[in-house]
Amino acid sequence: MGYYMNIEAFKSLGHLKQFTTNDIICTEKEEGDTAYLLLQGMVDIVRDAHLKTPEQIARLRPGTVFGEMSLLENKPRNASVISVTDDTVVLELTKENFLSILNYDKEIAWNLLQTLLNRAETGIKNCPFGSLAFVTDFKNNSFYIQIQKLSCEQFYEIIAHDGEYALKLLKFLSSTVARLNEDAHQRRIKHCGYL
Repeated sequence: MGYYMNIEAFKSLGHLKQFTTNDIICTEKEEGDTAYLLLQGMVDIVRDAHLKTPEQIARLRPGTVFGEMSLLENKPRNASVISVTDDTVVLELTKENFLSILNYDKEIAWNLLQTLLNRAETGIKNCPFGSLAFVTDFKNNSFYIQIQKLSCEQFYEIIAHDGEYALKLLKFLSSTVARLNEDAHQRRIKHCGYL
């Protein structure tokens, strides 16, 4: 509900962009200086979009933020984002405005935290046995332990007093997801014989 109630306010923080089916919104390996809030339509997150069979990582629906990992990590994008529908509308946000939205809308910050947590936990479940040390480090990390115990209401209360708290948790999860995505990508490349 919060996404739709605040869209008008968000418009002043970014640029609305429209896309049709198969339009590329952002490209893997490009420098990422923007994030996006999906307002309408659907998009696919893919790796190796140039190959005959790209790897689909996720399909996103309205209310989802994407492209944020590049901003949080200060690294090139680790995937491409492609519009799936003819009516896709996104709000493009600079890093400064992205951080403003996280402070302005606690619901978006919470939902982004949960999205990254789900991505991390899915990646952890799919980790090969050889990555046991990484999985153990992740599950014993104080940020992960805090996130596991955190309720939505507690999160809202904390970030009302400490605006940097959400950013610290998001950076931790983002770096974990980036590492897991890269490991999975390297395994796929080896398995498919692209090396």
